[in-house]
Amino acid sequence: MKFLCASKGGDIVLFGIPFDSTTCFRPGARFAPDGIRFFSENLEDYSPELDKSLEDLDFVDAGNVECGVTVEGMVESVTAFMKDVKYPVMLGGEHSVTYPVVKSLVERYGELCVVQFDAHADLRDEYLGTKFSHACVMRRILELGCKLIQVGIRSGTKEEFELMRSCERITYLKTPKELADVLINERLPVYFTVDIDFFDPAFAPGTGTPEVGGFSPLEFFEAIYKLPAVKFVGFDVVEVSPPYDPSGITQALAAKVVRELILKFWG
Repeated sequence: MKFLCASKGGDIVLFGIPFDSTTCFRPGARFAPDGIRFFSENLEDYSPELDKSLEDLDFVDAGNVECGVTVEGMVESVTAFMKDVKYPVMLGGEHSVTYPVVKSLVERYGELCVVQFDAHADLRDEYLGTKFSHACVMRRILELGCKLIQVGIRSGTKEEFELMRSCERITYLKTPKELADVLINERLPVYFTVDIDFFDPAFAPGTGTPEVGGFSPLEFFEAIYKLPAVKFVGFDVVEVSPPYDPSGITQALAAKVVRELILKFWG
């Protein structure tokens, strides 16, 4: 099953990581890559807002990475896979899968600016006995030396919010409309990670850890369309959990996020 009109070549590589072994509430994100692909079949290749079409781009859907059930195995498999990927478009999986993708890009570019759209801070040092839980992924990414822009965070521990306020490498934005002004002078390569629970559960009920008080798709897309031209090097959409949304609106939203970001970044 392929995503939209993916070709057999190109520098843009779409792939899935069907992994959810550290999910702390409701598992099911391992079904997301194929669920998002399925709903992409109902999505047009053309974006009227961007006046661009996926048919004009060369990109490949490389399928899913075989990653096993342990975090260590997942990180090893994804790191090996990333050696041949120039511009990753990754479909999670839970949020821990972002770590090996970002780690590979840091090794390639030296420094990276990671923009995190999320309901949760994901800055715990350890959770449920592992430092590589999806609740710890941004803490691990900070340790890679990345600059972190967190957008829409509305849930976390007191310690996580204290770190957000005190760390010089973290910029916290309450709303996505602030992002364009923050990125306009960014010189580092930029990677986006979109946790679907950034959106309010009314728009994205299919996720393992829903958090009330989120944003609408319209707010997200309006912010994306206004982004300045910076060096985008990849993105992911994570934490979609199809078992909790039989209607499919969450998967449909994720598919549109993928289309719009591909066209905004590289169209």
